[in-house]
Amino acid sequence: METRDLATGPDTTHLATAGDEQGEPLLLLHGTGPGATGALSFRPILPGLATYRCLVPDLVGFGRSSHPEDLPAGPGPWFARRVDAVVALLDELGIDRAHLVGHSYGARVALELVLRAPQRIGRVVLLAAGGTPVKADLRKLTGFYDDPGEASMRALVAAQLSRGDVDGIDDYVGERFTVAARPEVRRSFQAATAAGDPAPVYDGSVLAAVTHRVLAVHGKDDGTISPAASRFLSEHLPCADLHLFADCGHLLQFEVPTRLGALTREFLAGGR
Repeated sequence: METRDLATGPDTTHLATAGDEQGEPLLLLHGTGPGATGALSFRPILPGLATYRCLVPDLVGFGRSSHPEDLPAGPGPWFARRVDAVVALLDELGIDRAHLVGHSYGARVALELVLRAPQRIGRVVLLAAGGTPVKADLRKLTGFYDDPGEASMRALVAAQLSRGDVDGIDDYVGERFTVAARPEVRRSFQAATAAGDPAPVYDGSVLAAVTHRVLAVHGKDDGTISPAASRFLSEHLPCADLHLFADCGHLLQFEVPTRLGALTREFLAGGR
């Protein structure tokens, strides 16, 4: 992957790119949690998406993107700032239309983008989606900084897997802990998860207006966000398909990377 920093409104977005520079643009939006970044989240599935121009940003308040100090605490203001930065990223890159892949919190950002700028979005893949009325269990994430050691990161990641023998997970834990230990990353995460205005929730009345082709994907053993969230999306989005992976938790990109890459590639290419 190549990386660079781009001005996105009042912020700077750190962007990793991979795949075919001449391919269709594919924007991949990572989930939340201490130490989360775009590259760490999606690295396992990028080889399977090599025919696309893969754009993998760190959302504002994560990784090497901006960590603003002028935002009120609470999920709502941080969510809005992050969505604004993603729209500004597409503008800065001169991209009129892109496909989306969003994981967990990134799926929530993806849904907001579809509603705000539908003409700029192609097909949409939502992995273990947040943002629905189905409540997430975020205790491992929000409690990490009570005891912010590598063992806590290992426990956080293990809680999002269905099994322990996942290729590359030890490196992932170490790299993610290194990011999470940076003081600006800690400050942003704690501010964005503090009490304050909430982020939007996308219920059936909102989802009914989305006409894009959507693929909702979930692990059947996801203990962070129940598979009921993807079932909800498939029932309330007019043009949504649903795929559930057996023996798979919240981090599908690590547990079934080859199969997930193939499924995503087929869907984006027009398959069902």
